[in-house]
Amino acid sequence: MLVEISYLKKCTVVVLLIPSVLAIRCFSATTPRDTIAFNESISDGQSLVSSDKKFVLGFFSPGASSHRYIGIWYNSTPNGTVVWVANRNDPVYDKSGVLKFDDVGNLIVQNGTGSSSIVAFGSGMGVRDREAAILYTGNLVLRSMANHSNIIWDSFAYPTDTWLPGMNITLRNLLKSWKSYDDPATGDYTFGFGPSIINKSASQFIINWNRNSFWTSASWNGDTNSLIPELKSMSIIPVSFQCDNLTCMYTPNPAGIMTKIVLDQSGSLNITQIDPETKLWTLLWRHPDSCDVSNLCGVNGVCNNSMSVSASESICRCPEGFAAQDQSNSRKGCTRQTPLQCNGDRFIDMLNMTVPGNRQKLSVVGKSGNRQKLSVMEKSECEFACMKSCSCTAYAHSLSDGCSLWHGNLTNLQDGVETLHLRIAASELHGHKMLWIAYILPPVAFLVFCLISFIWIRRRKNKGNHSELEKTIHS
Repeated sequence: MLVEISYLKKCTVVVLLIPSVLAIRCFSATTPRDTIAFNESISDGQSLVSSDKKFVLGFFSPGASSHRYIGIWYNSTPNGTVVWVANRNDPVYDKSGVLKFDDVGNLIVQNGTGSSSIVAFGSGMGVRDREAAILYTGNLVLRSMANHSNIIWDSFAYPTDTWLPGMNITLRNLLKSWKSYDDPATGDYTFGFGPSIINKSASQFIINWNRNSFWTSASWNGDTNSLIPELKSMSIIPVSFQCDNLTCMYTPNPAGIMTKIVLDQSGSLNITQIDPETKLWTLLWRHPDSCDVSNLCGVNGVCNNSMSVSASESICRCPEGFAAQDQSNSRKGCTRQTPLQCNGDRFIDMLNMTVPGNRQKLSVVGKSGNRQKLSVMEKSECEFACMKSCSCTAYAHSLSDGCSLWHGNLTNLQDGVETLHLRIAASELHGHKMLWIAYILPPVAFLVFCLISFIWIRRRKNKGNHSELEKTIHS
């Protein structure tokens, strides 16, 4: 009897435990994980989610691309907002990708053929005592499973194009722009913080284009907004910088609001915050606007102020009669397809331009540096003044500014509201030849018609007079 009671008690305990075990398994299956261990992996379609559910790590395709990348993005924004890309220069070309550890402890992305690229180098601890974790800050780390504070690698030390709160930026730890909206491969621009090239004792933000200086901020002087003074004019200053001479980080304001600083593919730095109601990003500050950068498009190149940063076209173009010096890089300027002949050259009208600053103004009041001004000049006289000088390459004329001439190569050309008359060889007037014919041919044809009509009328009149004379003689 006692044996039966004991057996029934054991059965009761087992029956009661079954729902608990099932509940634990169901909870484990539905709760997103934020780590993968040495013997685990995630495939395309699976993901890791940070403990606060703010960030997601998984496979994605940017824009119109079908290539697959491992990335980190915000979980709560529409369509996600990618802030870091692991294999930016080594995409997976289908959905066969897997994120896992290799035999020596490196975190890798492997495709269906077995080829792989290393995301993070793992060394300095036992191979099996490691895991990859996505933190609430958006930082992907490789750490010890036994001691989470033992971090051997983190993505904040290898940023892509986005600076997140808590991330340190230096001249080594750089932001690197995407190549295009559809391609996160390393682009042409870098952004960092460090000693100024001119004054080593002062540090500043520095944007480089192909290793050439593109833009620099104001210098750091200990004030949280000394680097970007214009932020002080905002009703709410969105970020506060904490820097020394070599490193810089920031905190968002208000605290806790989703904030990011992005180096876009056109080389501009953007500070944006999420609108809590719409869940959309609001652009708070952007600099430099591309055409503000001195001589961005090189000599004789024209910068398009209205070009969208996500457009596939180049922001730079060449005027008629010119061609890009480097077809693969439109920012290296433009060169004439036909040299000027001095005698017989023509001018084309470049409408809606901002005229370059290195001009010569013709004036009755004499010279001032390289500028002269002759406000009484007519447009035809201004054109003649440029044409008679073989080194003159362009002119502009207005009632307010008089006559302005340019000599040699033109720099800082960009869209605007003025008209620049550009000198080119007569043989380059392709479309203008047809325009000339369209203007000249009708009046010439009309004159020919009048001449023929006049001759015909005279002949008719002479013939009539001759007939009258014959009638007189015969009568």
